[in-house]
Amino acid sequence: MNRKQFSIDESLGFWVYRMHTQSCAVLKRAFQDAGHDITPEQWGLMVRLRENQGINQSRLGEKAYKDRHNTTRIVKQLVKRGLIERRPDEIDKRAYNLFITESGQVALEALAQIDFNHYTIVFNGLPAEDLRAMRRILKHIVNNLEGLN
Repeated sequence: MNRKQFSIDESLGFWVYRMHTQSCAVLKRAFQDAGHDITPEQWGLMVRLRENQGINQSRLGEKAYKDRHNTTRIVKQLVKRGLIERRPDEIDKRAYNLFITESGQVALEALAQIDFNHYTIVFNGLPAEDLRAMRRILKHIVNNLEGLN
């Protein structure tokens, strides 16, 4: 295909982006409909924190693939809502580690069910082998891109 014939509709990156943005919008609406004032971006950070309780903010951002500014913004919002808390590091008193609060744990349980229902709807009709292939291919592409950094 030459440049003059290129159509954005043929771009795999465009379709991945479109799927992501639409999926986030639908998931956010599902969270809101269930009475949860949280975004998919905040939800993702909380899930990473649940997997890494006591981690510092910089490391959490790395694990969630967020830059420092977005991580700071999201953490501030979650702290303000009482879903996570900062505690001083026992060794380095200048540093803080992050933990999910009791109300954050309750929210995580409710949100996990909503997210599972969302996943079921989004991937409805796709065979398990197609989902495995999609994961494998996307991981391969991400590895290629990370090699360019």
